Amino acid sequence: MLAMVAVVAAGCATQNKVPEGPGGRHLVYRDSSGTAIRQFVYPDDAFCRRVEALAGRAARCQAEPATGMQAKATLRYNPPGVLVEGHYMNMDRCRTDNSSMSAGVQLVNPCTPQ
Repeated sequence: MLAMVAVVAAGCATQNKVPEGPGGRHLVYRDSSGTAIRQFVYPDDAFCRRVEALAGRAARCQAEPATGMQAKATLRYNPPGVLVEGHYMNMDRCRTDNSSMSAGVQLVNPCTPQ
């Protein structure tokens, strides 16, 4: 989680070139079998694409939300002061991912069932 949050914070602070192709505002992380394990809903496609460029191959922006998410939490990224809703495959994943936060990230609303 710490590495992912650092990537997000770095993505917020940089002005990387936005990749071309399909995208959206839902950054979905998948495990090696392709199952969605978490997603973050960003304000727009451009913001999502900046984070995607730093997040690695397991994360992709998409227009539609992933299905099957059972828990959620709200995070604030400073800078730029953006609230981001995270969705997780289950409560355990949510709690684990949000058990410690990187500098610049604050848990605003803790894990709750969806």
